[in-house]
Amino acid sequence: MKIINTDLLIFIRSNCMKENLKNYLGKLFQVYLTIVISLMVVDIAVLIILTFFNLKPATIPHIYNFDLMVCLLLLSCLIAGFIYQKDKKQYIKNNWVSIIAVLPFDFIFIGLLGFPLSIPLSILRIVHIIAIVKTIGKLGSSFVKFSEKTGLNYGITILTLIFLITSTGFLLAEKDVNPEVKSYEDSAWYTVTTMTTTGYGDIVPITLLGRILGVIMMITGVAFTGYATASVASALIHKFREEKDKDREIFIKTTKEFNEKQIKTSEDIKSGFQEILDRLDKKS
Repeated sequence: MKIINTDLLIFIRSNCMKENLKNYLGKLFQVYLTIVISLMVVDIAVLIILTFFNLKPATIPHIYNFDLMVCLLLLSCLIAGFIYQKDKKQYIKNNWVSIIAVLPFDFIFIGLLGFPLSIPLSILRIVHIIAIVKTIGKLGSSFVKFSEKTGLNYGITILTLIFLITSTGFLLAEKDVNPEVKSYEDSAWYTVTTMTTTGYGDIVPITLLGRILGVIMMITGVAFTGYATASVASALIHKFREEKDKDREIFIKTTKEFNEKQIKTSEDIKSGFQEILDRLDKKS
């Protein structure tokens, strides 16, 4: 009985270790994928700002270098998926949009070739942005499902809209009267520091509209932080419960498989003994 229990324990541990290793590698890749998708979202935001707003010339290289970094990270994810997939042609066919998403048009045309900002380049950038959005939907299905399940997709959308509206409004309200607000970059910086409740104090609103927008930014930042924290905490608790139930199912399944093997082995042994006895009976 002790031998059987030991074998059962070894069998369960072996199967559990395989499942745990598989789950660990999967979670590790999901963490990496989540980081890449988060950077892709930021990349979309800065590319939109570059397309529709006038920025300082010194800021533009930082944007296309950041876009290049995101494209390289996305390329690594696509290469990993290409290696993992058995049907290479079908993988390329299903992810042709992602090929456009990994092309850093601004880095190529502005950084390498020295082209100035122009309407054709803006059109290419918009195509690049659309490709990134579609790639997020394809590549980050689990991330998208998580955001939909927790409601973070609505929160992020509302936060992005409020950011664009308030930063643009702040620029229009303060540009002509506030010496610290000379471009959209200054307005966006004030919006970020206010929403994150950092408040460096390097830019202070002067007009009434600017102060009202500042209050809206503060309330939005605090509200989104609380909402995001509660949503993520709730999702993590639900995830822990699912993993606990999954471990229980693995244990039950492994035990059942082991018992089936033991029963089959016992039947084989019994059949072997019976065959020997039958032969002995024939000889006698």
